[in-house]
Amino acid sequence: MPDTASISSEQMKLVLDVSRLLTVTADLDALLTRIAEAATSLLLAERASIFLHDPHTDELWTKVALGAREIRVPSRAGIVGHVFHSNQILEVPRPYEDDRFNRDIDRKNGFVTRNLLTAPMKDLNGRPLGVLQVVNHIDGDFDDGDHAMIELLADQAGVAIQRYRFQQEVLRTAGLRHEMDLAQRVQNQMIPEHPPAVPNLEAVGWTRPASVTGGDTYDLWRTPGGHLAVFVGDASGHGIAPAIVISQTRTLIRALSELECDPTVLLARVNARMAADLEPGRFATVFLGCMSSDGELLWSSAGHGPIILRRGRGGPYQLLEPLGPPIGILPDFNADPTGRIRLEPGGLLIVLSDGIFEARSEHNELMDVERVLEVLEGCGDATPSELLNAIRRAVRDWQGKEEPVDDQTAVIVQRTA
Repeated sequence: MPDTASISSEQMKLVLDVSRLLTVTADLDALLTRIAEAATSLLLAERASIFLHDPHTDELWTKVALGAREIRVPSRAGIVGHVFHSNQILEVPRPYEDDRFNRDIDRKNGFVTRNLLTAPMKDLNGRPLGVLQVVNHIDGDFDDGDHAMIELLADQAGVAIQRYRFQQEVLRTAGLRHEMDLAQRVQNQMIPEHPPAVPNLEAVGWTRPASVTGGDTYDLWRTPGGHLAVFVGDASGHGIAPAIVISQTRTLIRALSELECDPTVLLARVNARMAADLEPGRFATVFLGCMSSDGELLWSSAGHGPIILRRGRGGPYQLLEPLGPPIGILPDFNADPTGRIRLEPGGLLIVLSDGIFEARSEHNELMDVERVLEVLEGCGDATPSELLNAIRRAVRDWQGKEEPVDDQTAVIVQRTA
């Protein structure tokens, strides 16, 4: 993990400004140009290019080429082709000694390439859409911090490209239902198919929207430091607007977690950006936790709670209350420090959205926290999957139907033996 102390406030502002453009512009050319400009500035490079894959010709071509002419090459040719098909970041410190480097481009442009750093731009399923490449670090070689930064920018470019393509698909379809279905696909692709492999931790998650698209989502990923990151978010309202809000919140948090995984710091940074962008009345509650393989949990909550915790096998369940305001309400995220919590083997972290606590029976009674705790206590030392199924059955039986009134989400993490 790079040393975040080396990233200046101006650099972080530039990263956040690029992220903000994802929500406010539909102009792909302008957005990708801004990402390329940010790459040259943040990575102290002379040039930057963004290559997109053309599936019709199976070529990579420069959608953006700062300081260079348009380039088209076969998708497997050269260094960009290697990065595109390997789907991995590649640094080439001495290109003229690398057989994959095409010297003809330098000769045609009268340019000398001293070093290269290239990263794949991926869609939400991890499939490559193209590559982002920076050329010639002005102070020598690229370092680990540059690797993390280009990956962050490449991820944002991938989100922009995929969103643009979905928008174009919407324009080619007729009717609101088609548009809603596409929005649901984007949102569903943000939910992990499988939890990441982190030693000694087992995680499961589930979400059910109240409409075609919902304001709830969750994510589980492995940080560069080897921790399990847990995100659960709930944007106010239902439909496309809250789906966009919570998707952008999740994307920004996940991108910034590549630089550090301090939940309070990350929520403060994201809140500052979202508070400036969201219209009045729009907000999101967010839980963010980082858990190590030995059960140490660092967490924070922006209005999302209560959080259910069991510190060890057979122990009592306790409630953790949110310590900060929801995202987007106030310009400053003034959250009390949470400290670190150690889960022993069998310990559980359970994060639910209010759609579960506030599920209503046919007599209009809330399910509430106490009934959820009764369900958990009745399961004994069940596995996370068994606990999740028990919660889902209990909510379905309580409300008397599958379709909820409000979005419902649950994530359960257990420290194993």
